[in-house]
Amino acid sequence: MRGVARFALRSPSGTRFMVGALSQPARLMQSLALEVNSAAGACGVPLDLLDAVDSSGNPPAAGPLISRIDVCDGSQPAYQIAVGADQPYHAFVTDLGAGGSSMDISGSAAATYTATRPLLALAVGPQDASFTADAVVNAATFTSGIAPGGIMAIFGTGLSAPGGATTVDMDGTIATVLWASAFQINAQVPPGIAPGVHILRVRSVSGAAQQSVSVSAVAPAIFPMGAVLNQDFSMNGPANPLPRGQALVVYATGLGAVAKQGQLSVTAAPVTALVNGQELPVEFAGLAPGYVGLYQVNVPIPVATPPGLGVSLTLKEGGQLSNTVAVALQ
Repeated sequence: MRGVARFALRSPSGTRFMVGALSQPARLMQSLALEVNSAAGACGVPLDLLDAVDSSGNPPAAGPLISRIDVCDGSQPAYQIAVGADQPYHAFVTDLGAGGSSMDISGSAAATYTATRPLLALAVGPQDASFTADAVVNAATFTSGIAPGGIMAIFGTGLSAPGGATTVDMDGTIATVLWASAFQINAQVPPGIAPGVHILRVRSVSGAAQQSVSVSAVAPAIFPMGAVLNQDFSMNGPANPLPRGQALVVYATGLGAVAKQGQLSVTAAPVTALVNGQELPVEFAGLAPGYVGLYQVNVPIPVATPPGLGVSLTLKEGGQLSNTVAVALQ
């Protein structure tokens, strides 16, 4: 048995589309790529079907043939289709919406396409790299504001594809790429870049794109999920509150320029913490050792601080406030 398919009756979406390669030689299908992704993730697992007989009811003369299909609900604004092999293949995209048509995307080399539905009909074309200036945000909260040395997130299309690495630079200064997908890149803002407006360029297999973006001196942002630890580096939370008198370890980005202090890199601008509105000094604010673009802030909690399981914590630097997260104090 090659596999199992489960069919469920339900009302079909009017935006569905299908990508497939029908009745291809088994040897070709071993190397044929067929992937459909959106910002929400993969459309699903492609289904392989064995052609046991040809149209005449006889076993295929050239040996077993395989058909591979992948169906998407089409609810996302953009999709990236990666298909192909290093030999001739036959593939197609079919719009399953009302009045939809089919497009031949056969070729003899791997290719990447974009699929969108700007009006009623599905539009398929060669994938290119694209992003907008307001889609460049800090990688902690995905809100505006990036600073030298911090981690930025770039949202767009065609930002990464099989066949080559994605590169990012600001005015020609390389930005370290931490992670890249077709729809998002996480990269470090070059640490030495000066505050101001700069040209951000992205180059991928799908092409190149650039935008003018603003870099602030500081843009503090706390990572919202699992980024606050107790002094013993266990996860802080209602089930594991920090005993008052100890320090919280907070991970953030966008704290700007740093200066060497022994083996550590500390922030050039002073950082304080607001705990339930009370401004407190910090023991350390600087780059987390061993990480790129990740800052660590150690916040001692006075014994006199009122306890609670949802105490507000905000970082303050250069007059700028970060997002607020909830911490648990015992």
